[in-house]
Amino acid sequence: MTALSYTRLLNQTLELYEKEGSLKAYRFITENADGVKGNQAQLFNFKYALASASGLEEEALNMMKQAIHEHGYWYGFEYLATDEDLKPLHKYEEFQRMLQLCKQREQDAKREAKPQLKVISAPGSEAACPLLMALHGDQENMEMTEPNWDLTGQRKMKLALVQSSHIQFSDGYEWDDVEQGVKEAALHYKQLKNMTNIDGGTIIGGFSAGAQVALKAMLDEELKAKGFVLVAPWLPELEAWAGQLKLLKEKGIKGYIICGDQD
Repeated sequence: MTALSYTRLLNQTLELYEKEGSLKAYRFITENADGVKGNQAQLFNFKYALASASGLEEEALNMMKQAIHEHGYWYGFEYLATDEDLKPLHKYEEFQRMLQLCKQREQDAKREAKPQLKVISAPGSEAACPLLMALHGDQENMEMTEPNWDLTGQRKMKLALVQSSHIQFSDGYEWDDVEQGVKEAALHYKQLKNMTNIDGGTIIGGFSAGAQVALKAMLDEELKAKGFVLVAPWLPELEAWAGQLKLLKEKGIKGYIICGDQD
């Protein structure tokens, strides 16, 4: 049996939840989560939320304890306090203590969060070469998205992984503020031009909400890209940007949009 990827595991769990209920979804993710590479805090979150929704309150609390006390993870205070699946746990003092602990950790993490950049170069690519600049999706981070974009082993190029400064929970970052995301991408682009030799131009890529920021950065001309790769792009403001889209054609900027049949 082919091992599930992190994204496929979450998507199939959500599909089961919607079609067959929380208990089947809970059993599926607990049976398949071991060994999956991805955000472990998010995997715990799925498990304890589904256990709670299934009436398995003691199991849900034990999983929360593992995540928050043993592993040191945290989750957004508003989410924990308002999510319908977790309401059965509100009556427990231990849940209320973990809620307050997460609130403090969230405040600390948001105060310290800042944009991050990781540059990977192919062996022998110290000389000037093309650059691929990639933005993760919501609730992800640059380490998680690295395997999906790293082509440095196949060709001479540099990969720049950009991580948002907006953190939602442990190791889960988001692009909820598109304008701020564009500013951060532009700042990284300027840094990259100063710190590395780019020959052959820059390609910007993004997954889901990261694709939205990547496209807006090009339309606002905050960075100069010769091409783009948008994977399962989340583009709720595409109609509002229609007037700017002609800029891509005028400047000869070519790209790929990659979507599945459920995107």
